[in-house]
Formats: sequence, structure tokens, C-alpha cells
Amino acid sequence: MFSALKKLVGSDQTAVRDKNIPAGLQSMNQALQRRFAKGVQYNMKIVIRGDRNTGKTTLWHRLQGKKFIEEYIPTQEIQVTSIHWNYKTTDDIVKVEVWDVVDKGKCKKRGDGLKLENDPQEAESEMALDAEFLDVYKNCNGVVMMFDITKQWTFNYILRELPKVPTHVPVCVLGNYRDMGEHRVILPGDVRDLIDNLNR
Repeated sequence: MFSALKKLVGSDQTAVRDKNIPAGLQSMNQALQRRFAKGVQYNMKIVIRGDRNTGKTTLWHRLQGKKFIEEYIPTQEIQVTSIHWNYKTTDDIVKVEVWDVVDKGKCKKRGDGLKLENDPQEAESEMALDAEFLDVYKNCNGVVMMFDITKQWTFNYILRELPKVPTHVPVCVLGNYRDMGEHRVILPGDVRDLIDNLNR
């Protein structure tokens, strides 16, 4: 146990330690140093769209490596995260911006934070960050359109919104809730027909 601790802390006197690294920390290995020395080579923006309760936020969380959340909590406004991803065959690093898009966000009331003064207009609400407010497809490299295979209205959302995606942007149509197959309403043939009839 003490030998492992010595390795971690670097108390081996024969090893020459970099003076810029504080005691108790290790320097990054050579392969990682080379990989990160060039910085981020590519930026990508991926947008996740879909109707309410289709699993957009859950997918957004899982792409970040977070645990699956069983409780349904409606997302109030657009959420964005950055994921650093690297190719296995090269040292290139890609910064992937993943957007969890809400079509119509819930406005925040101005009094939700710390109250600084007695403001008669505090009942006014601020704009929510949603797809009505922002052009979510600007500089977009890909779109994931999600629907629930057990709810027809979520597939109708795809039929309505897919033509609005710019034709140069690749789209992945993703059917969620596969574990609820016995309640399936949208059949694989319906999705194939949708994709075959697209003019993209």
C-alpha cells in the first residue's frame, strides 16, 4: 500500500520531478500531451429534437456519460454541453456541442433569484431559451430527431418538423422506448416509408 502511495505522491528521490508540478500530482503521459498539445482540431454541433417526453434529455445526459435518470422532469429551456471526443486512429480532438432543444420553453419569472429590491414589475417573465427564440440549425452538423414508438403524436412531430431541417444537414431518426415494444404504435415500415419519401 505504501509503495502505491509513494508512486502516486512521487516521493521517490531518484526520479527527477518537474518543478512546475505540485507535490501529489502526476504529469500527463507523453501520448496525452501530444494529443492535447494541438488543441481542438474540429468543432461539431449536434441538435437533438423531438416532441415532449421522447427522451431527448436522457440521451443528452447519457452522451455526457451520466447515469440514466428514470424520473421524468420536463426541460424548461435549451441545454448545451461540450463533449471532447477523439478518434482512436488519430490524435485529432473534436469538440462536440450537443444541444437538447426545447420547442417552447417555460419563461422564468423575474423573482426566481435573489430579491434585491421591491420591484412592482417582478411578476414579468423573461424570455426562455427555446427553438422559437433561436435558430437551432445555425452551424449545425447533424440532427437527431427522436420519437416514442408508443405515441403517434411524437411521430407526427417528426413528419411536421423534418422538412424544416436544412437539406445539407444529416438527420438521424431515432425511435425510443424500444423496451415498450408490446405497446408499439409506430411500426418499422412507417419509419422506412418516411425516409424513402424524403426529398433530401
